[in-house]
Amino acid sequence: MDGPLFRKFWLSSCLILGTLGCNRNSIHAPWGSAPSAQSISGVPMGSGSKPFWGGNPSVAVPVEIGTDSVPKGPPKPETEVAIADVRLEAAFDENTAPSNREGLLDLARQGYQKALKQDPKNKAAMLGLARYYSRLGERDKALEMYQRYLARNPNDREVLHEVALAHARWKDWDGAVNWCERALKVDPENLSFRKTLGFCLARGGYWDRSYQVFCEIMPEAQARYNLACVLAHQHQPEASKQQLLLAIKADPNYAPAREALAQLEKPMPPAADPNPIQRAGYVPMP
Repeated sequence: MDGPLFRKFWLSSCLILGTLGCNRNSIHAPWGSAPSAQSISGVPMGSGSKPFWGGNPSVAVPVEIGTDSVPKGPPKPETEVAIADVRLEAAFDENTAPSNREGLLDLARQGYQKALKQDPKNKAAMLGLARYYSRLGERDKALEMYQRYLARNPNDREVLHEVALAHARWKDWDGAVNWCERALKVDPENLSFRKTLGFCLARGGYWDRSYQVFCEIMPEAQARYNLACVLAHQHQPEASKQQLLLAIKADPNYAPAREALAQLEKPMPPAADPNPIQRAGYVPMP
């Protein structure tokens, strides 16, 4: 049984089915047109006569302004990445017309590539391009860029976890588990990483190990309930029911498990008659 209540709890509890939160660079102000250089005539501070404190009278000095504010050369890599990030998000925005999506994606990819051409070590550009390929489902290219980034930043725990989530989106549960474990080697006490590991183990069918990981970070009733959610999502109602019963046994007051069990045991409505008119004796006219 996979009812609305189960779907609600599943989607709210399972980190791997969410959308990826990724840090973005701040967006630089667009290139503006700087004022053209101009000469300003100086104004004498007094009359042409010698001041009473001595020295020469003020002399008009031309002053050049605005010459240093004019951008020179191509945009910086950080600017290219920031603009590419905006275009990538716009391409996947539900309000973006489908006819504009491909153009925005091409511009985003080109922006990341331009930034890398200027600075092959640019972290934001490598990650931006990795996320671009990941969202388009180009797994090999995404992993190539992630590996390129991690070769220079092997202890970036957030990116290691991000790669695990990418594998989860690709339904590669073994790969997701491996990357979760890599992230946990860098930060063994990270609760978010361990919870992701528990769900990936469950989705991969490693029930006992998943339960052990869950019990390390939450009460038994909640651990059983999470397993029940995964089982319901995978259309295994009897196994899900068993986990819910064990959750209630561990904590009779654990409301989510009780509500889910009530939903699971709710009688299914009778199947709709495929053709009630003919069943009533209706004979179609020739």
